[in-house]
Amino acid sequence: MNARQHTLLARLLIDACGGVDACCKPITRVERSALYAYRDYEKPAFMPADVIEALEKKCGNPVYSGFLFEMAKESSRAQAIACVGASADQVHISAFRLWEAAKDALADGDLSEIEKRELAVGLQKLEDAARTMRSSLDAEPLVDGEAT
Repeated sequence: MNARQHTLLARLLIDACGGVDACCKPITRVERSALYAYRDYEKPAFMPADVIEALEKKCGNPVYSGFLFEMAKESSRAQAIACVGASADQVHISAFRLWEAAKDALADGDLSEIEKRELAVGLQKLEDAARTMRSSLDAEPLVDGEAT
């Protein structure tokens, strides 16, 4: 989130409460000058969380925190999707390595005990990768309206 977005949200929240005069002490801990600074695109002043909370309580609308929550939800979803993709890559790699190991082990027409153990290790790696992918799928947050 950039400074312009913070300033815009501060403006929206202050306006929703009735303007600067309606938002200063005793409603919040800040003076009028600080509230004007939060509204000014030229000043690098950001509204503190406790001031946001007090103003949202006053107006009864989560103007600022609602936007932050939606941004965090989108970020979380993007991370979950990336995790599923990385897990799928690991399943693919593990399956391919197991296939190669099996092909090599069976090339001579015989399967020794050492080769069986090596294949069992490869199979365990594939199962671990599949479990990790399942966990990634289960952890993916749903977007409103998606089926569970």
